[in-house]
Parts: sequence; C-alpha cells; structure tokens
Amino acid sequence: MASTTSASDPEHLKKEREEEENAAAGEDEDTGAQVAPIVKLEEVAVTTGEEDEDPMLDMKAKLYRFDKEGNQWKERGVGNVKLLRHKRSGKVRLVMRQSKTLKICANHIGPLFPIFIHSITVSIYVRKAS
Repeated sequence: MASTTSASDPEHLKKEREEEENAAAGEDEDTGAQVAPIVKLEEVAVTTGEEDEDPMLDMKAKLYRFDKEGNQWKERGVGNVKLLRHKRSGKVRLVMRQSKTLKICANHIGPLFPIFIHSITVSIYVRKAS
C-alpha cells in the first residue's frame, strides 16, 4: 500500500518549516550563562608623538607612489594628512595615517616644502620628495 502523505503535501511542508523555525529560534535564546574574562586588561595611555606639535593642516587625502616597473601610479594609503609644526624647533612635519588602522604611511620632516597644484586637475596637489 502507498502512503497518503507525500513530500509535496502542503500541510506536511508547512509542519516541517515550523519545526525548523522553532529549532532556529531555540538557538538564539539567551541561556543566562556568565562568562568571566580570562585576562584583565588595564587602560594604557597611547602617545602618538604629536603632543609637542601644533597642527597647521588636517585633511583627508589619498597617497600615491609611482611604480617605475609598471609605469603607473599605485595607491599607498587613504587617511588623514597633517602638517605639524614643532613648538620648540619650528620644523614642519607631514604625517599621514591610514583611516582604519591609524598606521603611518607618510612621515616627512623638513623645512616648509613646496606643494604644487596639479597641471590637469585643480583639486590635486603634488609634492615631490627627493
């Protein structure tokens, strides 16, 4: 004899779906278990090295480098670029940190260096480092 219920029966499928949803909902329940931290970390004061400097400029920028082998520009980083003047010596430093990691991708110290406006696009500035 053949069974009267088949896999294509809408009521049978509906019951299976309800059981799956109830099982999934049970996984999301809060069990109330307390988890203690393995290691206790203390707050540490982080210094950036910019404490003795006054910001002259702070803006978002992209840094490119020229690849001689491929004869093309490659992106070095995206983030905040700052011109910082040291309070005692008066030297100016260009510092650029990547947006998410805050990793330094440019750090140039020297006298005020010339920054040129790009010949094709006015919104692009160029600085040549030697």
